[in-house]
Amino acid sequence: MKCPVCKVPTFVVEYLDIELDLCPECQGVWFDCGELELLLGTGDAVDSEPAKTSEKPRHCPVCPRKMEKVNIGPGRRVMIDKCPDGCGLWFDGNELSDLTHDLQNEGWHVRPEVREFLCGMFPE
Repeated sequence: MKCPVCKVPTFVVEYLDIELDLCPECQGVWFDCGELELLLGTGDAVDSEPAKTSEKPRHCPVCPRKMEKVNIGPGRRVMIDKCPDGCGLWFDGNELSDLTHDLQNEGWHVRPEVREFLCGMFPE
């Protein structure tokens, strides 16, 4: 798969039977449909609402559709790219650590081993 930002090939990191596609250039990460919920153990974290932004949409790395910009997490302050066909979610550089930080601050239970993995892979 190619990064939707840099257009370079991503590499795969497997954790808890979840395969994350990581960009070596921009540190972005792709979650296939349902993988983020599996990792965090909740579906509520990825409930989204359309974002108001002037950023240009990116193409889904799986299908040819343009992704939607959406805000997710507590307070909906983290903006990510979401495939409208449900292929998955794209997080730019620090967006995943921002989401993890927001979840912790809002009292969400993120398993310690998952938080350690995310913070190690995606430092703030």
